[in-house]
Amino acid sequence: MNEYAGMTASSTDSRLLDVAVDHFGRLGLEGASTRAIARDAATLMSSITYHFGGKQGLYLAAADHITTRIQTWIRPTLDRAETLCDRNADNGSVRPAIHAIIGGMTALMLNDETAAISRFIVREQAEPTAAFARIYNGVMGPMLDRVGLLLIRVSNGHLTLDEARLRAMTIIGQVLVFRVARATAMTGMGWEGYGPAESTRISHTIAANLDALLDQISAGDAA
Repeated sequence: MNEYAGMTASSTDSRLLDVAVDHFGRLGLEGASTRAIARDAATLMSSITYHFGGKQGLYLAAADHITTRIQTWIRPTLDRAETLCDRNADNGSVRPAIHAIIGGMTALMLNDETAAISRFIVREQAEPTAAFARIYNGVMGPMLDRVGLLLIRVSNGHLTLDEARLRAMTIIGQVLVFRVARATAMTGMGWEGYGPAESTRISHTIAANLDALLDQISAGDAA
């Protein structure tokens, strides 16, 4: 358990952590100002020092806050998927479980409320700090593990773990691109945002791509 595990949104200042995620995501650890964060969160600078020990501690707490929020959103789906990774589980439920994970992730990436979280994570992808391990171990790693193991089930055991994890990364990557490369998606499609119509088109396309890959894996083509 890390030193900020008890510093949850319900026990202290969710507003401060939300603002911190936004500032760090836009400006980075070095560029963000704790004074500006405190101002925008309508709190005292001393509260950052008292609760988090300074900017570095606040940054790590922001990463934990992100992890907690995403876990809340996706944990039920991942827990359900975990039970299906067992060889004795109902094979007919495996494909729907993969769709549930990817569909849930797609909904998160297309939601404007996750923009600040996405910016923070993208920065950690480009230049990882201690915060990256917290986010990876808490969210991305478990998601890759679940999808990878489910793909092995779809392949009837023909895929190796490495092959399955690589396939899982490509599946998740087609979802992430709509947040990480949002400007390219908007310009390329001539859109102004992810409204209901755009989100539906993206979701249906990702689901169709996923079905095509699952059909290929199920047929035994692991090349």
